[in-house]
Amino acid sequence: MKNFDWITPATPEAAVQAAAQAGRAFLGGGTDLLPLMKSGLREPTGVVQLKGLTGMERLELTADGITIGASITLAALCTDTLVQRSLPAVFDAARHAATPLVRNRATVGGNLCQRPRCWYFRHPDYACSKKGGDTCYAIEGENKFHAIFDNTTCNIVHPSNLGPAFWAHDAVVVVLGPKGERRIPVAEFWVRPEEDMRTEVALEPGELITSVSCKPLSGRSGSAFEEVNEKQSYDWGLVACAARLTLDGDKASDVRIVIGAVAPVPLRREAAEAVLNGKVPNEAAAWAAADAAIAGATPLRDNAYKVTMLRACVKNAILTAAARARKS
Repeated sequence: MKNFDWITPATPEAAVQAAAQAGRAFLGGGTDLLPLMKSGLREPTGVVQLKGLTGMERLELTADGITIGASITLAALCTDTLVQRSLPAVFDAARHAATPLVRNRATVGGNLCQRPRCWYFRHPDYACSKKGGDTCYAIEGENKFHAIFDNTTCNIVHPSNLGPAFWAHDAVVVVLGPKGERRIPVAEFWVRPEEDMRTEVALEPGELITSVSCKPLSGRSGSAFEEVNEKQSYDWGLVACAARLTLDGDKASDVRIVIGAVAPVPLRREAAEAVLNGKVPNEAAAWAAADAAIAGATPLRDNAYKVTMLRACVKNAILTAAARARKS
């Protein structure tokens, strides 16, 4: 690891100004940046630490929805009663992440911006396409944990579990940069490899996530996040799904179904939503929506199991969201 400057700004504006110098990086909880630095994938000349910056650790109900500061830890998310009541999919996703020790450090902003966990990308000896090479080694290599959708160019899966949950709640990502503040709908936050191989998120150089604003549940609504892991603790999701719906009488409306851990970015499955909209969200309807959600999958040699697993994951997320809506 190379030497670097340690910068401790007092405000988000000062952090952005400090990061304007080329080669500097933001540090939240450090659960991703530090491993990247140790492996030589990031070699910042300076690290701008974000802990304690004004407004970035607030969690409150505002006119725009529920505002979650980017420096809020996952541990804080999964113990907050407002989040549990109004954003249950987000609560579930935070609770699923890693271990208690990691959740005590990992932040909302870092979870959204973490880099792929693909072992070819992370290994210093592979000049894969994600690192400027011309080969995705996962196509013919070890691809058990790789993408089953949108996997012709790059086979990474996006590791954020908060991403699908935030999308299910129509979140807006608030960022601050050298040109000021802007608000990015979460549906526009992700960048596919075909658009830009160098990144997974729509942040300009020097931009900092300051908060995420989410649409809380209202009326007879429910949401849920389901994730399947190979191990119960400290493991990345094999498949994931966030679902949200509102009950109009006994029928589902305003449905959101977003899947994760199966493509380079989280994916909203509008065809699955259309299947469920206007139907009683029972087991048969949930399975039908799940079938629509897995349509078009293109698994690789070693990961076809993900298709079957995702189908069950989508069904379970829908039924849990529907059960919560009935109790609301």
